Amino acid sequence: MNYVMVTLLASGQEVDLKLPSLVPVSELLEMLKDTLELPGQREQRLQAEPLGRILDNARSLEEEGVSHGALLTLI
Repeated sequence: MNYVMVTLLASGQEVDLKLPSLVPVSELLEMLKDTLELPGQREQRLQAEPLGRILDNARSLEEEGVSHGALLTLI
C-alpha cells in the first residue's frame, strides 16, 4: 500500500488526508504547508497518535509505523 489515511491537526484545522506512505516526513511537511497554507516555522514536526511520539523527518510514514486512522499533529 502506497498511502495512508490520517487526520491532520494543524493551526486549529482538522483535515482528513490521504498521504503517500513512502515519502519522507520532511517532504510531506513542505507539501502540507503549501497545500493547506500553513504558517512556516523554522522546523516543524509531526506527532503521531496512537504511537505517542514525534516522527523522524528523515523517515517515511511507513517506516515510522503510521497506520490508517492515525492522528498527526503539527508541532
